[in-house]
Amino acid sequence: MSTFKTLRRSALKAAAGGALALIASAGAFAQSTVLVVDTARVYTESQVGQHIERQIASLATTTKSQLEAQGAPLQTRGKSLMTLMDGKTREQIAGDATLVSQLQLQQKDEQKLQQDAAIAQRELQIAKLKAVQLVDAKVSSIIKKMVEERNADIVLDRANVIFGAPADITTDVLTRLNAEMKTVPVTREKLPRQPG
Repeated sequence: MSTFKTLRRSALKAAAGGALALIASAGAFAQSTVLVVDTARVYTESQVGQHIERQIASLATTTKSQLEAQGAPLQTRGKSLMTLMDGKTREQIAGDATLVSQLQLQQKDEQKLQQDAAIAQRELQIAKLKAVQLVDAKVSSIIKKMVEERNADIVLDRANVIFGAPADITTDVLTRLNAEMKTVPVTREKLPRQPG
């Protein structure tokens, strides 16, 4: 599941849980003004949500190219080492100090590349999370205004509605979000790397 969906679901579950805790009985629920919003649709169809996805895809492509460039010399060196080891026994390889040193260096460099790839993946996740948090804040602000305008008591996510036909404000939220926020900064943050 993407960070985008996880963040959205956790925020909505917390909101839904809080809203449901306020309902003392089915009678109280029946008297409440309930609104529903499809947050998945808001994020996927909004200009800002699509902007975030495009920016993350672009960053991922750049990152992949950088890692491939970093790994290309390792592949070449690895093939050379395989050629040097071809036909040799373990004992012969272990007895060749230069070859052993080259193999150790290759292993170390391959591990570093794997670590760099894992860190780069985490950096992209953080970039997306921070961008999504900005959108979440804006969506929350829009929903709060709509609650006040419609004198509503409860807002639920469409995914949490099993039965009933509460007023669906998804299109209105989407329209307002598109009017108020088209882009957000999506920047890959550099996490610290451990030396050696």
